[in-house]
Amino acid sequence: MPTTAVKIGGKSPVMSGASFVAPSANLVGAVHIGEGASAWYSSLLKGGAKAVEIGEMSSVGDRAVIVESVVGKYVHVGAGAIIQSATLADESSVGMGCKIGKGASLGKGAALASGSVLPAGKAVPAGELWGGNPAVFIGKLGPEATAGAVRVAEVTSELAKLHMDEAWKDLSLVNQEHEDYKREAYRTPDFIASLRADPKWVPLPTLGENLTKIGVHANAYTPP
Repeated sequence: MPTTAVKIGGKSPVMSGASFVAPSANLVGAVHIGEGASAWYSSLLKGGAKAVEIGEMSSVGDRAVIVESVVGKYVHVGAGAIIQSATLADESSVGMGCKIGKGASLGKGAALASGSVLPAGKAVPAGELWGGNPAVFIGKLGPEATAGAVRVAEVTSELAKLHMDEAWKDLSLVNQEHEDYKREAYRTPDFIASLRADPKWVPLPTLGENLTKIGVHANAYTPP
């Protein structure tokens, strides 16, 4: 994959089990992306003295930066978040644009609201929602939030596979499919009826059909 993957100190990124690693993602040094996890567009994952560990089914959003941190399973890291030497437990969630300082942590099922700043060394207990700058306790999160976080992770992993399929296609195939979709518009029932024999064309898949299939529209939970 033409993703930027840099070997440092004899340690190279490992991403073979990922659902999607964007072409513009940057993986530096000791980075491990777990099964079904994803690193989205322009994200940066940088290992150093400590590795970056991204657990199974977790997602790192567009432009997010993670340095020497451990991210558990089914974790959502929002776009533009910056995480430095922190620990995010399973099923936790970091909102868009958050900043998490060195030694800070989120407990299992905890969430940090968008735009919040969690100071160095601060710990968010399991199942709590924090927000603000500096982040403070907002409220408790019920079991529906945990179930929602898991479902978001599952949907994101499936959506990531669609991006993976499209991101690495050969240009000639992209052009061919473009022409195929243009022809699809003319394959109306009336046009087919005008032919001597039914060509048995199979309708091309659409994005809307794929999103429905993986349950995007049916998911009502949105991470903080």
